[in-house]
Amino acid sequence: MQNPGFKQLLYFKNFNYLWASQLFSQLTINLVNFSLLTHIYGTTKSSVAVSLLWLSYSLPAFLFGPFTGSLVDRFSRKRIMMIANILQAVTVASYLLPGNKIFFLYSLAFLYSAFDQLYIPAQQATVPEVVPKNFLTLANGVFLITQQTSFLIGFGLGSLLLSLMGRSLTIIFSSGFLLLAAFFAFRLPHEPRPQASRVSKSFDDFLSDVGEGYKFLKNHPGIKFPVFLLIFLQTFITVIAIIFASFTGDSLGIGLYRAGVILVIPGALGALVTTFSLPRTLRTIRKKLVIENGLLTAGFSLIALTCSAFLPVIPKIIFSMISAVGLGVSFASALIPANTLLQEQTPEDFRGRVYGVLAFLMTIFTSIPLILISSLADLVGSQIILAAMGLVLLGGYLLIRYQGDRMLIGKSDIL
Repeated sequence: MQNPGFKQLLYFKNFNYLWASQLFSQLTINLVNFSLLTHIYGTTKSSVAVSLLWLSYSLPAFLFGPFTGSLVDRFSRKRIMMIANILQAVTVASYLLPGNKIFFLYSLAFLYSAFDQLYIPAQQATVPEVVPKNFLTLANGVFLITQQTSFLIGFGLGSLLLSLMGRSLTIIFSSGFLLLAAFFAFRLPHEPRPQASRVSKSFDDFLSDVGEGYKFLKNHPGIKFPVFLLIFLQTFITVIAIIFASFTGDSLGIGLYRAGVILVIPGALGALVTTFSLPRTLRTIRKKLVIENGLLTAGFSLIALTCSAFLPVIPKIIFSMISAVGLGVSFASALIPANTLLQEQTPEDFRGRVYGVLAFLMTIFTSIPLILISSLADLVGSQIILAAMGLVLLGGYLLIRYQGDRMLIGKSDIL
């Protein structure tokens, strides 16, 4: 069996097309998010207002997520990704319209995310089709790192382009990136799907597919475990993103632009190193143990980051960078094995439905915490919130360490 190395992964041209499509898609959303985040927080000075932006992105998953998975399993994933990217390009170009009030920005964010509910499940469900099974861990890691690196590059480009070129040209560049994402999706081979001819489907048929997705999750313990973990981690990552501007400005005394260099780059590097070391690690160590260590490191790193606010300027920066590396390492260590396990244990014809249901559950379980935590952050400060989150992560470590095998109901051998 071929050793899963990064150079060998690049030999799969269809993986490269899918990767490029994801890169430009993720780059665009983070570039635009930087502009929106700075505008909204700069105008309102409120974490709640920022959380409403994220809720605008999350709400379509609640409304459409259960049905998009069914569409992904019934139609060409290649065409779904192409159409979604083109419609997103039009949505981003709409930022050029006059009257960009805050609530107008929320509505465009909602529309962009609605199309993402088609793109993301199609892209995730396509990964196992473009690489062999023994490359899945590395491929998932590359997609995770691309997501994190796109956050860094998107925020950096957002700052640079807005400063040098202004808002209008920045929007045009962003829309162009999405057209490139559609082009690379177009280069993927057309996959014949047995259900593709069933175009005329009733609402009851779609509900039946959704029910099958939930039933599959319910009856497969090996699927419930990674789904629970992915929801748990996504909640924490989203909350950190929401209070990022508040924490870096109020607690660390670092401007949002410089925070990208001090925190985001070290975090991305930590995740990068972890990603490319994980395939070899997972050959000899259980996924469950890797996930446990990831949660343990994440908890301590988040607590250490909050403590760095009490240090003088230079030690504060150094300690913050080290903590960011720890967060990058830890989240990669937990997310990659969980996502790989989910894909390995899900039949090909169910992957779109499973990811659609996953997005739906993520929305349900993150929406209320987002509002509550952002409100608390405005009241008690983001520093206290992050410290409490670190303690919860440590609690998650203890839960999985001592109850993880029981959660799998006797199927712990797959971890």
